[in-house]
Amino acid sequence: MSGKISVAMAAYNGEKFIEEQLESILDQTLPVDEVIICDDRSSDRTAEVVRNFIEKHDLQDRFFFSVNEKNLGYASNFVNALRKTTGDYILFCDQDDIWVSDRVEKMVGVLRDNPAAELIGSEFEPFKCSEDAPDPQKWELATFRNDESLQKMEFNSANIFIGCQGCTMAMRRSFLDEVDSFWYEGWAHDEFVWKLALARESLYFYHKVTLKRRLHSSNVTLHKEHQNDKRLKYLKDLKKSHEQTRQYCLMHGTDIGKIRLLDKHIRATQKRIDLIESRKLMNFFKLFAYTDCYHKRRSIPVELMMALRA
Repeated sequence: MSGKISVAMAAYNGEKFIEEQLESILDQTLPVDEVIICDDRSSDRTAEVVRNFIEKHDLQDRFFFSVNEKNLGYASNFVNALRKTTGDYILFCDQDDIWVSDRVEKMVGVLRDNPAAELIGSEFEPFKCSEDAPDPQKWELATFRNDESLQKMEFNSANIFIGCQGCTMAMRRSFLDEVDSFWYEGWAHDEFVWKLALARESLYFYHKVTLKRRLHSSNVTLHKEHQNDKRLKYLKDLKKSHEQTRQYCLMHGTDIGKIRLLDKHIRATQKRIDLIESRKLMNFFKLFAYTDCYHKRRSIPVELMMALRA
């Protein structure tokens, strides 16, 4: 296989599990050319563990570790790592998962064999390592079939919402170069690439388990947001990401159907914000015309209760 392969990892207080993840990267059937690890000023022994691992395995020419000058937050730290990579293919990596031994070979192989695919996600196998770990999303696991098929993700209401875990993603360098300037501070890195690949008709999902995903109490993306302030932040972030995706589509001559669908999602999200923040209770009824603009329809009554208790 030709083309340089990079891995991007954002690290933060990962001393418990990061060495096991690094071992699984080192044990791949197709070796990677570089691993970029950006530590967001951890307060534990993460830096020491990583540096010792690199020295122990004599990996100074392939594994590159740095500590940020200031804490950037998860999304910005991950984008920082992505921008430091130099490979033709970039695999996303969380600090606490365990890669299946042929993950690199399979994911890079899919990209090389399918020129239309710029960004791909994959299936994973969840496992809990603590009693208070959140459960995996049942809707997500229900879509898995582990048959190595490749599914194109069409631009529709359901797929506007990110539909896979960022830790499973891999992408082409050429895609990152095309969309990088549209990222803004605070935009979750995985949602950013998902939406813009979707807009470019280059988003695919690979139905194969390529990693074991560790679930524990600190998982960022699995905790539900039923508090008003957290839900409002989620909705405002969602609206901003819709607007930026729309801007990308406008600047790249995307068909009017995508613009109209994004406009509908933007209107719906603003109505949801006004329902909770300004207690515009009539919006509850108006939003029944926008049920396709919810990731989960159970959010409709949940957000009404939030408005009533505001």
